Amino acid sequence: MDLWRPWHLMNKEDNQFVWDVAGYYSYLPSEFIIKDYKPNGQRFQNFLIDLPNGEKITKGTYGMALLYSPLFALGYKIAINEHKPLDGFSEPFAITLHWGSILYGLLGLLLLRNFLVKYYSEKVTAITLAVVFFGTNLFFYVLSLSEMTHGYLFFLYAAFLLVTHHWYNKPTYSKSFLLGLITGIITLIRPTEILVCVLFLVINLNKDIKFADRIKFILGQYKKIIAIALVALAVWIPQFLFWKQHTGQYLFFSYPGEHFFWSDPQIINILFSYRKGWFVYTPLISLAFIGMFFLQKKQRILRNTILVITLFNIYMLSCWWDWFFGGGFGGRAFVQHYAYLAIPIASLGEYVLELIPPIRFKQTIQVLFFILIFAGINLNIGQTYQYNNYLIHFNSMTKESYWHNFGRYKMYGIHEGKYWQMLSEPDYKKLQSGEDRDQ
Repeated sequence: MDLWRPWHLMNKEDNQFVWDVAGYYSYLPSEFIIKDYKPNGQRFQNFLIDLPNGEKITKGTYGMALLYSPLFALGYKIAINEHKPLDGFSEPFAITLHWGSILYGLLGLLLLRNFLVKYYSEKVTAITLAVVFFGTNLFFYVLSLSEMTHGYLFFLYAAFLLVTHHWYNKPTYSKSFLLGLITGIITLIRPTEILVCVLFLVINLNKDIKFADRIKFILGQYKKIIAIALVALAVWIPQFLFWKQHTGQYLFFSYPGEHFFWSDPQIINILFSYRKGWFVYTPLISLAFIGMFFLQKKQRILRNTILVITLFNIYMLSCWWDWFFGGGFGGRAFVQHYAYLAIPIASLGEYVLELIPPIRFKQTIQVLFFILIFAGINLNIGQTYQYNNYLIHFNSMTKESYWHNFGRYKMYGIHEGKYWQMLSEPDYKKLQSGEDRDQ
């Protein structure tokens, strides 16, 4: 699996415990090994904030630690059996966290498959999953930086879609509990993902069911809706208590000095810049936007909802002070949304493969469709390899450096020198102050 690991993680057993992952993971060794929350080691420094009382706490909530916990427990057991250090960072912990994270991503694909086949054929579903996994940077965040939030959130989104489908077929308290748990963890990991609740209103809603009837149905199940909300809130209680213990506040904004610039969205940059443009590094996602036109005939309200949520997410994420979200491959902030964007992709695939009328150029259109998918997958896998081998820089790409290395998988001599000269390192101080956001 080292083929898909970034160069700086290869052959280093504990190097995934850095940056964001270290912050998320810090709850586990601090609470269960050190027996006190004092994440002051060097590996945690880049994701800690200083409190007025002199303490340091992580920026992140415990949501990822909750999902890491079975992998942490397995690593602890293996470390005991193999007489390895029980510090939470030795080889058994690193291996179980890495492979367990990959498993979460792959389970997300399985759950998404089980959701899509409720509405589309196996053939269309298989093609959609190929596009979503091999043709987007989900591939990178499942196999390369699998410990990050994105593969986990993709798993949770897929689970949310599938459980919601079954809830509408037969609403029960057990399904309501599960929905509340999934919703609570999603919003705990990233509060801005609260928009997932809007999808709950429109899943399994087709042209034969009016939206007014859907609302009446939901109101008729008010006890189960309350159960969903209470379980989701219960997931947050340990976080509220943690903040109260360490900051004196039940609600605490753990990203001081970081904020949104609502009047200065970088929409063009977040979509098309060479630094991190979503469509530059994941061009096959354009199939989801094209698919919106083919989804409307079957599920117009669902189409409108997905479109509005997607456009709002683009606007919101482009307003964040660091609109390219630091290091990473492509538009990483969008990865979890591929779960529901798979729906319009499947609608487009269904039309091209099964619903297109018998016109003269039907087979030509189908062949071109497969060529487009193959080219997009080839580009994505190639660029993933480039990123993992530093031929695509994690935050400093420019138009010149991108095309200099396009299709190149090795750099030697003068080519490497030119590449480094073409990079443009972002000025984070200016970005955080709102100055020169168009970098």
